[in-house]
Amino acid sequence: MNMTVDTTDFDEAMRRARLTESDLLNIEGAGAAVLVNGMRTKVPVDTGATRASIMSHIVSASNTKIEDDIGPETNYAPYLEYGTKRMRAQSFVRPAAYENLIQVVSAISQAYAAWASNL
Repeated sequence: MNMTVDTTDFDEAMRRARLTESDLLNIEGAGAAVLVNGMRTKVPVDTGATRASIMSHIVSASNTKIEDDIGPETNYAPYLEYGTKRMRAQSFVRPAAYENLIQVVSAISQAYAAWASNL
């Protein structure tokens, strides 16, 4: 699932800031942690393998952009999310993303404010 959030003002502030890649990873990590925790609380649990596999995987990072793949890693996670002919969907990725969007933005904002206060 791809989710788009208008971050125009935030992007402009980030361009003016002099962040290192490490700084940006720490700021983004705050939002990623909210999503990971949200998915872990919503995932249906049988063996616990899918819940344990939910994590953040940085795809690429620089001092201006981060691409993060957040979600489960088990082979059957898509079947839980979307269902099959024989099994109803038990979505947890999309609901966690939508339900936690404000908390994600808040966590990122707080992490950025903490970084900025150290200047």
